[in-house]
Amino acid sequence: MDNVLEICPVCHQTVKEEYFFCPNCGHNLKEAVLPISVGKQIGLYALAVILPPWGFYPGVKYMLKNNPHAKRVGLITVLLTTLSMALMLWLIFKEMNIYLEQFSALSL
Repeated sequence: MDNVLEICPVCHQTVKEEYFFCPNCGHNLKEAVLPISVGKQIGLYALAVILPPWGFYPGVKYMLKNNPHAKRVGLITVLLTTLSMALMLWLIFKEMNIYLEQFSALSL
C-alpha cells in the first residue's frame, strides 16, 4: 500500500514521503542524507592526509549539510587537509634548501 503524503510543488504530482526527487519532473523534494559511517570517515580522513588537495571537496560538501555530525566530519576533513598541505609544502621547501646548498657548494 502506497502512502502518498506529499505533492510536488512544481508539477503537483503526488509522491511518497521517502522520495528525494519527483519521479515526474525531477524536482529536488528534499536534501539527500549523506552516509557518515565510521568507514566513510576513515576514508575521508585518509584522503585528506594522503592526497591533501583532494580532501577539500568532500570536506566542504559535508560542512554545507544541515546535520551537525556531517558538519563536524567536514570540518575535521578540511583541517586535516590544510595541515597535510602545510606539512607537504614545508617538506618540499626544506628539501629544496638542501639541494640548493649542495649545488652552491659545488659551484664554489
